[in-house]
Amino acid sequence: MIDNNFLDKFKKNGIIKVSNFLSEHELDKIKNIVKFYSSMKGDNKSYFIMGYKSFVVNVLKFNFNKIKNSFFLKNFAERKKINFMTNQIFKKKSYLNYIDGYCSPVSDRDVISWHVDQAYKGVEKLKSGYVNPDNYFLKIFIYLTKVGPKNGCMNYIPGSHLLGYAIRKGIYEGKISYQPYWHLKDFRKILLNKDNFNYFKNYFTNIELLDQFINETKFIDENKDTDKYDYSANPGDMIIFDEGGVHRGSKTLKNERVVLRYLYSIKRSHQ
Repeated sequence: MIDNNFLDKFKKNGIIKVSNFLSEHELDKIKNIVKFYSSMKGDNKSYFIMGYKSFVVNVLKFNFNKIKNSFFLKNFAERKKINFMTNQIFKKKSYLNYIDGYCSPVSDRDVISWHVDQAYKGVEKLKSGYVNPDNYFLKIFIYLTKVGPKNGCMNYIPGSHLLGYAIRKGIYEGKISYQPYWHLKDFRKILLNKDNFNYFKNYFTNIELLDQFINETKFIDENKDTDKYDYSANPGDMIIFDEGGVHRGSKTLKNERVVLRYLYSIKRSHQ
């Protein structure tokens, strides 16, 4: 599955889809597990047990089925060699930090709007310092229901992860001024800020990527939408993406979206 073409495509785009990652039997089993524990995105119930502390808490609560299923999902990732893929993408040893599964109901609202992870949302002053640009997650989405345009699919702007990294690095090293940039509109403001022009010009040997991104994301300032960046998937397909790129989860107009998610980074979590 992993070859130079795979790695080159991911390096360029920041995202890649692997079709038919799950067998029919694996799909049925995992969907039953995730559906049982899933909740809305971000709900603690949707997270599976990873660290010693959460293991002890669940033992004390007699949540033995969740412990069993958590171990199954962790071993499943090892058996499917997901960690091997993330090691190749990071080009160093990586660690599984989180596993969760959630269900997004039918809705005419985006699961989550255009945004960038490992950014800052409405925080004007930070006490804990800035994020090291290399401390980011690779996110693995395994779809357990069909997703498509305006029906829960992943939207990801190819190459935007390179811009996201440049912003994180510039802020971390004090070469550009900090400002929140979680939302796409704020992300664009940093790129369009004249005070930052020399930094980006020197960072990128070819400024074409920046110009192209600015031109193609005008829709957000015009309060318009686009389906140009949709990644449709069938049940059992997997998407791997760099969370530093601009992405969103679209509306779920036809059916609920059920997803199993693994998160990897080059740092161990403090669970």
